[in-house]
Amino acid sequence: MSELITKWQRLTSRVEPLWTLIGAPVIQEFIFRLVPYKLYLSYGGFYMFGILSSVFFASIHWYFGKWFVVYSFAGGLVLWFVIVNYGFLLAVILHALANLVLLSLGILRKVKDRSTVD
Repeated sequence: MSELITKWQRLTSRVEPLWTLIGAPVIQEFIFRLVPYKLYLSYGGFYMFGILSSVFFASIHWYFGKWFVVYSFAGGLVLWFVIVNYGFLLAVILHALANLVLLSLGILRKVKDRSTVD
């Protein structure tokens, strides 16, 4: 059983950076920005959809800790502005760049490690 766990840990440690840099930005921007953006175009409510999508986006990052939820909410607002004014692709690129900076600085790992203590 421990061999299976070790193999799983090796696999996830290789996949995690790819998920963080490619998978998460594409999927999260689709769910938390593009879908609300389409609703905004149909029904109006720039601030309502921007704030709600940012709240939901921030709430999925709770496992990184309290300060990261605040950071994610602010980032969600910025990315909402970006998708409305510049489009989906730029929002995905900026999300990926933010994740790259956080990974490069080791912040995601530190926050994830610390959040298990909270």
